[in-house]
Amino acid sequence: MEGILRRGLSVLLAAVTGLVLAQSPAEAAVLRVMVVGDSVSHGSAGDYTWRYRLWKHLTGSGVAVDFVGPRSGLFDPVRSPAGDVVETGTYADPAFDRDHNARWGRALASWPGAYAGAVDTIQADVRTYQPDYVLVLLGINDLVWFGADPVGLAGQMAAFIDRARTGKPGVRVVVAGVPPTYGTEHDSALAARFAEYNRWLGAVVWGKATDGGPPVAYVPPPAGYEADYGVTPHDSYDGTHPNARGEIRIADAVGDVLSSAFGLGPPYPLSLTVPVGPVLPFTLRCAPGDGKVTLTWTESPGATGYWYQLRFAGGAWVPDPAVYQYPMSAQPVTSAGLANGTAYEFRMQAAKWYDKGVYSNVCRATPGR
Repeated sequence: MEGILRRGLSVLLAAVTGLVLAQSPAEAAVLRVMVVGDSVSHGSAGDYTWRYRLWKHLTGSGVAVDFVGPRSGLFDPVRSPAGDVVETGTYADPAFDRDHNARWGRALASWPGAYAGAVDTIQADVRTYQPDYVLVLLGINDLVWFGADPVGLAGQMAAFIDRARTGKPGVRVVVAGVPPTYGTEHDSALAARFAEYNRWLGAVVWGKATDGGPPVAYVPPPAGYEADYGVTPHDSYDGTHPNARGEIRIADAVGDVLSSAFGLGPPYPLSLTVPVGPVLPFTLRCAPGDGKVTLTWTESPGATGYWYQLRFAGGAWVPDPAVYQYPMSAQPVTSAGLANGTAYEFRMQAAKWYDKGVYSNVCRATPGR
């Protein structure tokens, strides 16, 4: 099959990048949109998600959309056991249409020992939820975990489009290229495979756009996306999953193609002046003891660690080299070796992997016998 796909699509490569289609006829009053993806689209506790960013853009531009799908929550990175998915509703802002069809760890193809890939579930999903548009961003897990051949994987996307069309004749499919990861920025062979997959995705879309079926469109990977968390600024909190900046970059790429290919709203107004890291507030409590203060705190959803700081009351915070990170499970934390009768102040900063975010309240305690 891969040889057939290579021969049949090779003549189309020059026309792939940035492919969009002519605007469609007038749309229904409310458009049903189904986002299909993996962890990048699912999101985890405390995220806004790129789905949120896109929904806000479309509805704010006067486009009536109904997001549909079997899920509405986020992956809980703290409470999910290895190999399983526990969901939570703790979005940074839950005020949007949260329905979706993304799952942490999902692949495009079906692989031995893994749950069914989206290519084998999309027909039934489309038949059930009847979307007018399917927005699909898949392939990272296939390429990284399962070593998928980029051309063969692009063939799986061709089958995905065909099966979505079978689920609902007339459905429009928007195929997004996969963004870079920390691995692609430090492994030239992996980067080449990502690039090849994205090129062939565009070729697949071009072929489907000229086969007489309903319109399709290709979304190139987000321009300027920086996955390396060691670079400032960056767009991923752990090298794979988007932080707030990354969410906006993905929504921008998708929104621009929805606008140019289908006339759905204006181009996305890209602005990256947003904070990264956890944003949901949490509370720190201090209990004084003999030469010590014991700290406990509530959770900032999505935080994978908490950075602890102290100071003499009203003084300067201890500089970063003396700041320590603790997981939720580490509490209570005891700050020992303190002077009885001296007032101390404490605070914590929530972090999601490499991104520091919101601070707790400042609490004060005076150790004593």
